[in-house]
Amino acid sequence: MYHVLVAIDGDERRVRSQVETALELADEVDELRADVLYVYEEIETQPDEAGTAYIDAINENLESLQGLPDTADIAVTSLREAGVDAAVHDVTGDPPDAILAIAAEYDVDAILVGARRRSRVGKALFGSVAQKVILEADRPVLVAPK
Repeated sequence: MYHVLVAIDGDERRVRSQVETALELADEVDELRADVLYVYEEIETQPDEAGTAYIDAINENLESLQGLPDTADIAVTSLREAGVDAAVHDVTGDPPDAILAIAAEYDVDAILVGARRRSRVGKALFGSVAQKVILEADRPVLVAPK
């Protein structure tokens, strides 16, 4: 069995591309297991009069405050309908670090990410989840085209 971590965000078009890429991978392996992961990005801001306790409380409850995006259901349902064993997971943290940590925890064979089109300046200023995962992963990383 080939085990892939599909790290999604809230962009439906990007997630559908990731599903297509996962299904192409399923055609190449005997059996595919897909763990779909959504990462709630922690709020990072300077504390005000309320202090850090307020921000910490929000970060601890992001999952229940925001809920999973529709893209998580789209991904898991599409994969299952195609016969892929799929489950959805969610965590809170820095997206690249969380993706790498879950990939290690689940001991996946590969990580599947979607990429945004950004200029070089945009990447330098804002970073890129996919880029950091590619550079720091200790296992293969597949990038679905957008």
